Amino acid sequence: MSTSLVYHAFGVRTYDYRRTEYKDGAVYIHLHKKKKHHRCVQCHSRDITKEGRACYTLRTVPIGTKLVFLVIHLHDLRCHRCGAIRQESRDIADERKTYTRQFARYVLCLAQQMTMLAIADHLDVGWDLVKDIIKSDLARKAKARSWRKVRYIAIDEIAVRKGHHYMTVVVDLESGQVLFTAEGKDHEALAPFFRRLRRARADLKAVAVDMSEAYRKAVELFWPRAVPIVHDHYHLVSNMNDVVDKVRRDEQNRQNEEGKQLIKGSRYLLLKGQEKLADDPDKQSRLDALLEANETLHRVYLLKEDLRQFWSQESKDDADQFIVGWLSMARALKNKHVDSFAETVEEHMDSILAWYDIPITTGPLEGLNNKIKVFKRAAYGYRDMAFFGLRLLFLHETQFRLSGA
Repeated sequence: MSTSLVYHAFGVRTYDYRRTEYKDGAVYIHLHKKKKHHRCVQCHSRDITKEGRACYTLRTVPIGTKLVFLVIHLHDLRCHRCGAIRQESRDIADERKTYTRQFARYVLCLAQQMTMLAIADHLDVGWDLVKDIIKSDLARKAKARSWRKVRYIAIDEIAVRKGHHYMTVVVDLESGQVLFTAEGKDHEALAPFFRRLRRARADLKAVAVDMSEAYRKAVELFWPRAVPIVHDHYHLVSNMNDVVDKVRRDEQNRQNEEGKQLIKGSRYLLLKGQEKLADDPDKQSRLDALLEANETLHRVYLLKEDLRQFWSQESKDDADQFIVGWLSMARALKNKHVDSFAETVEEHMDSILAWYDIPITTGPLEGLNNKIKVFKRAAYGYRDMAFFGLRLLFLHETQFRLSGA
């Protein structure tokens, strides 16, 4: 082996080759700093004196199936210009890392085609080391992203673990990129996001959110100027579906045995859109029988279907009149669950109608949520939520698509 081979094979520029050891089936290549690179790491003076020496063993890319380590011998240098006594720079590896930068690049290359567990097995290293390399790279890339052109965003929460553990996710609605993730779903979780967005001098135009007060509060507290908040149809219909389900349970509980059997198993029939049952006569027939037998469920079901027509009005004024009429019909039912929902709709009327001015939705986030569920299953869960959040930032990219386990 030669210095030239070490340079071309392992990307080592500032070291001379000294010798090679073969131990326990691995290759250990000993290197010393080239004389011309002996300089003070603080002031870069060459007027130095060597005082003591230490060696460090760093993992690098393998040769075939052989593990390869670079053993670098570094001196402590006393600088006669600035007086500092510092060890020579390692320069082929980051501080406190047990692997070279080239090894890290090799892992990142493998991560485009292999799972993290497969990489760890292939290279005979710990899973945590592979994770550390990928996590550092993702953090570097995330920090380098520009938010200057961010104008329309969607904010929502996703469930990340059992037991009501949530993560807040922000998506750029124009690029489709996940911009930010944070554990929790209160307004404080978004404080770092809006700080960075202000530093980027982004011209935020509108925010799509559900009817969570936490996210509305975050926008009002952390963004320096008023910005439209838009509630889209997905969450409004989803919340109305919850109302239908609560009414269904109440009706089932108060029925006799025959009535209970009629309602039992009808949840998805009531929640599906009317058009989705058109091609299934059996389900449509069962739904018709249920609605004919139970007036309360029938009226709530019609309210749910009517609400879906809100987004097909010809103008904002028409939509305003429509929702006022809908609220009147809802309150006429005198049901506690419907009344509570109607009150929520009335409180958020401006943001619901804002869709007619700025037709943005959290739809991309909902689609992303499905990808995240698949991603979590492929990854067998995550112990490091910061790492999981970083992975989500690049979920739209193809690299690392398999590196979850």
